Amino acid sequence: MKKIILLLIIFQFFSIIVQAQWYTQQSGMTAALYDIEFINRNTGWACGVEGIIKTTNGGINWTRQSNGVPFEPLFGICPVDSNIVYAVGFFRTYIKSTNGGISWFNLDSGMQGDGTYQSVFFLNSMTGWAGYGDGTFFGVRKTTDGGNSFENSPAGVLTDIYFKDSINGAGVNGSPYIFKSINGGANWFGQQVAGSGNCYRVSFINENTGYTASDRAAYKTTNFGLNWDSVGSVTSLNIDVTSVEFCNENTGWSGTNSPVYKTTNGGRDWFVQLLTGVVYNIYSHNDSLVWTCGNAGRIWHTTNGGTSSINTISNEIPDGFQLRQNYPNPFNSHTKISFSIKQSGNYNLEIYNNLGQKISEIFNNKLADGVYETTFDASGLNSGVYFYRLAGNNISLTKKFVLIK
Repeated sequence: MKKIILLLIIFQFFSIIVQAQWYTQQSGMTAALYDIEFINRNTGWACGVEGIIKTTNGGINWTRQSNGVPFEPLFGICPVDSNIVYAVGFFRTYIKSTNGGISWFNLDSGMQGDGTYQSVFFLNSMTGWAGYGDGTFFGVRKTTDGGNSFENSPAGVLTDIYFKDSINGAGVNGSPYIFKSINGGANWFGQQVAGSGNCYRVSFINENTGYTASDRAAYKTTNFGLNWDSVGSVTSLNIDVTSVEFCNENTGWSGTNSPVYKTTNGGRDWFVQLLTGVVYNIYSHNDSLVWTCGNAGRIWHTTNGGTSSINTISNEIPDGFQLRQNYPNPFNSHTKISFSIKQSGNYNLEIYNNLGQKISEIFNNKLADGVYETTFDASGLNSGVYFYRLAGNNISLTKKFVLIK
């Protein structure tokens, strides 16, 4: 009994409030946001059904920008620098700003039924590509004069495009094909990576290494698209992987119709970090600063890569391996989980639903002996009964908690 009282005193003294893994940022939008891009850790833009928004403080505040086409949804945005920004969307909408989004002018425009731009990528202020389709032409439109004129090349309507230089480009078009150009976008050839499955986004971390993903698997290239190899399955569920983003060869995120998944071993294994609704795009400034955008104007942000913090409550060697009941329980959105480890080693804490399906991995770390605490953010989950399991060194403990909203 004395040991328990002492442990409670230590717990209260050393306990530290832990921040959640992901935070919602108030976009001011209520309809879908399809693309989000930054030029540095503070300045970024997002676009969607209701137009364009901009932040200059990392998303703490988002300001709606007047884009000259308020009733035309936008699918892609590409900031070149703090002044020059391009955006594309429905009804042959192709707009440009030369003052950071204060004002916009049309490079191309039409009416309902006149075609859609799905994506845009600029290598510099003058040279860029956009995926386009209007019923008669499906492919890529290129400009080398900042949008004053365009060259067309057939390729299917690319939903995402990336060029590493003026010659070599890659893209996807919502099919199991990945497209590549070796002549600046004049011609494209497709490589089928699977029998089925839709690839909507590509993510390159250097001039050779890139990733894409579908409901079947995540794929990796190390020679800029000459070959793609399956590296692992994002999800066992038969749902589209609507976005993918890697910041290095180990760390990446994928968005789906609900969860955001993360990998820390190059795509071999993925675990749920956040239940968000549809995620249309993900942008990572580094392995800590990440933003997602999706339906209903949602923007989610993390400052630690989406990983929960683990705080040492006591360095005293505990009596044994213990997993304590979370507090509070039942809880509304956040709850604290404390545990004791007697033998140092690699440990992981996972969350399961009442069907026994793993829905989140709170941490997977090497820990020394001691008493620890972490906070679980369940703001993206529905009310219900869940289980949390601590495992390591060939031993595991499981407890139940109840989420009530």
